[in-house]
Amino acid sequence: MASLQRTHQANLPCPTWVWSNISNVHVAKDRSWFGDDYVSLNSAINSTTGTPIKVIGIGTVDLPTKTSPNRNGPRSHGTLRLKNVLHAPSIICNIIGSPVLNDYHVFTSFSETSSGSIHRLSDGRRIAYFKPATQAARFFQVRLSGPPVGPKVGPPPFDPSTKYLLRAEWPDSERKKHDNVQLLLQDKDIADGPLKATENAWVKKHYGDEFKFLQAHGLSILKEEDRAEGRIIVRTMISRDNEETSAI
Repeated sequence: MASLQRTHQANLPCPTWVWSNISNVHVAKDRSWFGDDYVSLNSAINSTTGTPIKVIGIGTVDLPTKTSPNRNGPRSHGTLRLKNVLHAPSIICNIIGSPVLNDYHVFTSFSETSSGSIHRLSDGRRIAYFKPATQAARFFQVRLSGPPVGPKVGPPPFDPSTKYLLRAEWPDSERKKHDNVQLLLQDKDIADGPLKATENAWVKKHYGDEFKFLQAHGLSILKEEDRAEGRIIVRTMISRDNEETSAI
């Protein structure tokens, strides 16, 4: 029975979200934290140990948070939105990096009930607060909302007898992989939908018809994926023509 309970807890998401101002990226350990915009990404981040940590995805995380240690009820909850969060299953805990400062103020302090708070830049509203620091873990850890507002979570990952230095660095070379993913998503948007009348007119003027256009680019009109790729090419070429015309 105890073994089954430990297995169940191990399958729950890591509860620890640590503010790290020396990290240049947000990192989440578990897939369940992410929203609908999650996409796969083959990348890596640097850690304090010197060993790269594998990244398998990226997306937005909406953290259900407690806004104050002194409040109860519906108004005591907030949502901390983190953008471009990397998914790294082997990292010890979740990290809130310096990009959070693009949308929020982070205040740190030390008291019996809190070690700081996070406020939204747009209106100054307090969105979250940090748990009081302990001897075992001197980190700024966000207090999450418990069930039913927040999810069930697993046990804390830290060993009280171990000292930790938490830092995640996403190198520029690896960040470019994300940029390439964004370009692919843009290509998908470009490919969606049939050619417009003006686009068909451009194809007719330069190639005769869609069949000849696709054939000229090594594509087949019988394959929908080829036709989608053809639409990307058409719209890219038209855009390039428009840019060249406006530059004259």
